[in-house]
Amino acid sequence: MMKKIFAALAAAAVMVISAIPAFASIPEEFASTRTIPAERLKPRLVDDADIIPELAESALLKKLDRISEEYQIDVVIFTCYSLGDRSPQAYADDYYDYNGFGFGQSKDGFVLMLSMEERDRWFSGCGKGIEIFTDYGQQFMWDQILPELKKGDYAEAFDEFADISEDFIKEWQKGTPYDVNHKAKGRLHPGWILGSLIGGAVIGLIVSESIKAQLTSVSMQHGADDYIRKGSFKITVKRDNFLYKNVTRTRIESSSGSSGRSGGTSSHHSSSGHSHSGSGGKF
Repeated sequence: MMKKIFAALAAAAVMVISAIPAFASIPEEFASTRTIPAERLKPRLVDDADIIPELAESALLKKLDRISEEYQIDVVIFTCYSLGDRSPQAYADDYYDYNGFGFGQSKDGFVLMLSMEERDRWFSGCGKGIEIFTDYGQQFMWDQILPELKKGDYAEAFDEFADISEDFIKEWQKGTPYDVNHKAKGRLHPGWILGSLIGGAVIGLIVSESIKAQLTSVSMQHGADDYIRKGSFKITVKRDNFLYKNVTRTRIESSSGSSGRSGGTSSHHSSSGHSHSGSGGKF
């Protein structure tokens, strides 16, 4: 009987301890009153789930700080074990709002969140962050980093997210944010490029050597006369005949109607009343 009681208490303790980071990550004094802190309360990288190596975490935080300060757009990454009773969307929105992230009155920026308990992922944009990452842009970002997330290469995925964010911010500053009619280009890993070059060179060498080996009976001739049979080339009739002409017409669609889809960003209101964009799923 005592063993059962002890086991139950231990299980309860584990549940409470595991829930502490989830609730502590959103300050209750701000969430309960639905007020936004006047300043940022936390670093731009918080790894409560402890899934990033220490050295990679330090380098990634420096990159996030540099991008955020240079462009005045907060780029935030947060990991946790559990979301408690909140949905991924609500948790990411509240984490961003009630920890005081975002520049200016419109709280410009965005956060990428991972929760390990149910393997939830979510992206939430606010202020100018809604314009920077359109619905298309969010899907592009997920397509780029989701393979690494599924493999457990979290540091690599987060580093790529930071690079994509900077690229998207730069394009938005030009007045041409990435969208359905202005698509971003996928990023190639340097290792893939090097591997492709080496592989192509090896295949080319094998093919050329194979062809060369089949020409052992051929010897080089030093004059063109050796390749011509004397008296075999005679011209008897010479004339030009016009046969027909062929005209091809191609219809060029305008850019506004070529995609078949509308661009822009869908948004919603968080518990604080701020507008947020968002997307996510499992990983």
